Amino acid sequence: MTATRVHGVMDAEQYDQLIRSIVPCQPALLSTIVDYLPPDSRNVLELGCGTGILTGMVREACPDAVITGIDLSPEMLTMTSVKPGLRGVRFIAQDLRDPWPAERYDAIITSLCLHHILPEERVVVARRAARALVPGGRFICGDIFGAEHGWEEQVLREIWARGMRREGAPEEVIMGMIAQREKHMPTFTTVSWFRDMLAGSGFARAMVPFTSGFVGLVVGFSPED
Repeated sequence: MTATRVHGVMDAEQYDQLIRSIVPCQPALLSTIVDYLPPDSRNVLELGCGTGILTGMVREACPDAVITGIDLSPEMLTMTSVKPGLRGVRFIAQDLRDPWPAERYDAIITSLCLHHILPEERVVVARRAARALVPGGRFICGDIFGAEHGWEEQVLREIWARGMRREGAPEEVIMGMIAQREKHMPTFTTVSWFRDMLAGSGFARAMVPFTSGFVGLVVGFSPED
């Protein structure tokens, strides 16, 4: 999701504030992603880093780590590059489906990103992540998912709209986000599908430590050896 797609041209601070209003649980999601980083992480890859909200939290938690952020949007990375807390982070403008830097990572993280690609492409990304992690590494994915049942979808939409209004999102943005969700419903998977997919894609274990409405966090654990 780019800044221009959401609400015209805006700077990083405006964009970050808008995303927080669109995803009311975002602070809790990002904090939980950071909590699940492996101890003493030295090399971290972030897929879909956007304006660097999560990147900055990782930098604060792991000040000595080498962090690489990938994002499709040069505009996003322009916003990110001016944030003083992100000096020294390597940012790459590319599609996350293209080859990543050929390194081994302690953690590969992503937030609110993978639902933009097709389910079969998410499987490819998960398998690549499993191969790119060091033994004991973790693939930590916070994303938007579909409800397990149709009736749950309707209830969660009502709660989502209420939360966006509470956080100050403009009404046209709220209606636009609900319309986007309806449009992309056929490509959403459930959080349980994603967890089971990780378990079958080279990870020793997979768990769901956080859910809130449509948002879920799934962690895949690489085999220890």
